[in-house]
Parts: sequence; C-alpha cells; structure tokens
Amino acid sequence: MPDYVMVMKGSASAGDWDTYIQKLIDSGGFRGGSSLGNGVRATKGETDGDSDITGFIRLSLNNIDEAKALLAGNPLYEAGGVVDILEEIPE
Repeated sequence: MPDYVMVMKGSASAGDWDTYIQKLIDSGGFRGGSSLGNGVRATKGETDGDSDITGFIRLSLNNIDEAKALLAGNPLYEAGGVVDILEEIPE
C-alpha cells in the first residue's frame, strides 16, 4: 500500500485539529505527523527567506484519490491554505 505525505503550508493554528486527526485515525491510514516550527528556505549558497511549511501528515492508502478525499475537514485546507499531497517513493 503506498504511503503519502500531506505537507501543510501556511498558518495551521485555526480549526478543530483533534476532530480532523481522529477522522484520519478512523480511516485506518493515519501513520503520524507533526506541526513544524520556524525554519528557512535555502538554496545553494544562500538563505532564501522563511519556510512556509507548517506541518505534515503521513498516510498509508490505496491511492492518491483516497488521500485527496481526506482533505475535507483539514482546518488549514478548509481555511483556504495550501496542502500538497506527495507519494513517498520507497528506497
């Protein structure tokens, strides 16, 4: 079963995260995640401003469409924020 990562960009503080995380747990695909603190975006040889990534969620699901369906209720997504969904590539 493929693993996916939801990468949240922007303020993730508003909304009911407890209810959303419980929804992910109930889906059977939740594999963890975390809020992230301050960071920087870097390119070779220089720092290119602050990072806008504020958290991530790992999921094991059958396909990316199942991951997209789990966006409903994500407080950041519902507030108009950006959530990237990426498939993890096994080594």
